[in-house]
Amino acid sequence: MIDRLLEHFGGEKAAVAYVYCDFQDHERQTAANMIGAFTKQVVDALSMVPTEIEEAFKRAEREVGDRGLQAVESVKLLERALAPVKQTFICIDALDECSDKDLPQLLTSLHTLSQTSPGTRLFITGRPHIRSVVEKYLPGSVQTIPFSPNSEDIREYLELRLKLTKF
Repeated sequence: MIDRLLEHFGGEKAAVAYVYCDFQDHERQTAANMIGAFTKQVVDALSMVPTEIEEAFKRAEREVGDRGLQAVESVKLLERALAPVKQTFICIDALDECSDKDLPQLLTSLHTLSQTSPGTRLFITGRPHIRSVVEKYLPGSVQTIPFSPNSEDIREYLELRLKLTKF
């Protein structure tokens, strides 16, 4: 899906940003870090880094040190990066693997972003139980498309994993 979005929409007037949540990486995969990753990807799509963003990251390095930017600060930078972009696709794969500690802040930040940047579309995947959490933090803006792998999908996945596994 990411490749298709980049192929059709990537460029100066549109941006595609994405993360894959990994339950084994909760320590580094915080809400602020994920939003920061989105910001970096959007900025990379621009022809020029907005001065405000460049200065904010330099200031954060000097003043904040190991703390890094907080989610609220990161959202403001992402909003600034999105200003010249007409359409943005933010994709989060496996949201159900996001830390329960960071999930509310991430979804609240995305809700804020969806309100301030109307050209932004969110694509979120996850197991069925995450739907109610997403609907809670993104009220009225969730459209779900349930799907399940079929037997052929599972067989192909297992064959691929077995080929990649060295015994």
